[in-house]
Amino acid sequence: MAIYMASDYSLNTLGAKLCLEAAGDLVTTAIQSIQNSSQVRLADYGIADGGTTQGLWQQIFDTVKKQNSGVFVEAIFSDLPSNDFNALGKTSSFLMQGDQNLVVSMVPRSFYEPVCPPNSLDFGFSSTAMHWLSKLPKHLNYHTHINGCDQGEDKAIFQAQSQLDWSTILLARAKELKSGGQIVTANLSTDEKGRYLGNNLVDLNMHDILHEIWKQMQIEGLIKPEEYVGATFQNYYRTETEFAACLEDPESEVYQAGLRLGEIRTMQIPCPYRSQYEDDRDTDKFAQGLTQTIRSWSEHTFRNALTNRANQDVLDIVNQFYARFTARVRENPSQFSMDYTHTHLRIYKE
Repeated sequence: MAIYMASDYSLNTLGAKLCLEAAGDLVTTAIQSIQNSSQVRLADYGIADGGTTQGLWQQIFDTVKKQNSGVFVEAIFSDLPSNDFNALGKTSSFLMQGDQNLVVSMVPRSFYEPVCPPNSLDFGFSSTAMHWLSKLPKHLNYHTHINGCDQGEDKAIFQAQSQLDWSTILLARAKELKSGGQIVTANLSTDEKGRYLGNNLVDLNMHDILHEIWKQMQIEGLIKPEEYVGATFQNYYRTETEFAACLEDPESEVYQAGLRLGEIRTMQIPCPYRSQYEDDRDTDKFAQGLTQTIRSWSEHTFRNALTNRANQDVLDIVNQFYARFTARVRENPSQFSMDYTHTHLRIYKE
């Protein structure tokens, strides 16, 4: 399945920005150890257009320069080849402007693969990206998201793929990191109460609503049965235990590769669109804003499920799908939100 984000991704993901900002203290701790170096290499995995993390990276660059007089900094910004690298190039150019000791390189490659040479990385960062799996374990015929349902066998299949993928990601980072190097990841997750993105156990479950609308469109004959099944999200929201397992097990490949868990925590980030609605009571703005942020990361899943159709037909169906979601929000705004459940990890290499 091709995965891509909307070209104006950062404009429509205010919540994701709040999530990465909440991990700022772990970033500060991680880069504190970069001292007395003449060259420093940094990386961001799954950066999209770079707008969301621009401020964070400017702070990282400033801190590294203060700690290392005259240092030359290379930052590697990576994402899938389908990413909007034109937009990322503008962000990179802005960050480099006038600085002869800073180079930003863009690498069109997945974080499941290496993005920089072995034993060369001082610090790496990733936010709201590593819940995307390397492949879809199976299509679901009763829901669009595995975390939105309680099906033991299928859940186990997704969980197994998720754990394999997490180990693959970490082994790639273990090869890249210098001894003493660190990475910080801010990940969509499931907390001990069972909360996850769009499911705060108080408001309507966002993933349930998306599924209900998609199913209704199949019932009405607007999409084919195979297109309904085809819209299974290629992701999984891990728990703290699942994140930590291979980092704490001396027998795991990840542990034997030298990676250790420095810190881990899980938190709730309130939906900024719902918070704004609580202040201004502007239902239309809330409905449009919430729809746009959900569409920015979910559209490709529904679009790719629509096969053997003209482009305009695909667009009409997708537009109708999100229009129905917007209408649902307008009808009952006090029951909608997209709170983030995020797990932050600081990982270091011995």
